[in-house]
Amino acid sequence: MNEMNHPDHSGEKGIIVIVSGPSASGKGTVVDRAMEKAEDERLNVRLSVSMTTRAIGRNEVDGETYFFVTKEEFERNIAENNLLEYNRYAGEYYGTPRNTLDQWMNKGFNVILEIDVNGAKQVLKQYPDAVTVYILPPSFKELECRLRNRGRDSEEKIRYRIAKGKDEIPEARWYDYILVNDVIEESADDLLSIIKAEQKNRSRIEYKIDEVLETYGEDQQNN
Repeated sequence: MNEMNHPDHSGEKGIIVIVSGPSASGKGTVVDRAMEKAEDERLNVRLSVSMTTRAIGRNEVDGETYFFVTKEEFERNIAENNLLEYNRYAGEYYGTPRNTLDQWMNKGFNVILEIDVNGAKQVLKQYPDAVTVYILPPSFKELECRLRNRGRDSEEKIRYRIAKGKDEIPEARWYDYILVNDVIEESADDLLSIIKAEQKNRSRIEYKIDEVLETYGEDQQNN
């Protein structure tokens, strides 16, 4: 999937949109589809690519799905403070490189971070105005079916991910938005609608009020 190459030239800073959800909730698929739709609509959205030490899966591409690295390389990035957030999950490291995030936001791109609950908390400490979206599965039965059908995990890991999801889902209560991912297309549309609405949130563009008021005197002089 190609990233966006046409930033917003309005001068407004982009926002961080955190997307979380239990394993196999379909959050990755929702984000991927939302990015495709964003490109079709020429929206200024980019997807932050996370770093992980887990093995590469079927149909995954290094540098697009994740940056797949060794444990030693990941821990070097931790030591050098190159990660915005990181966590260990099912014995593997996951984290968000910080090097391009501010650059994209300063250019007006809205950046989606697909990260877990712990990562979201770490990011919110640094960017308290980030928007948070939690992706829920329709049911735990559906969650288990998705875990088994993707054929990537052992039975032990499947059971671990189900238990982890049960513990994590209550955290959705403090997220700004909750999407129940039953139909991918609808969930992707909802995610983009959230981003569009947040761009118009008063707290982000309140300065426009003063800019409009400043034109009052100019209009009077021209009339």
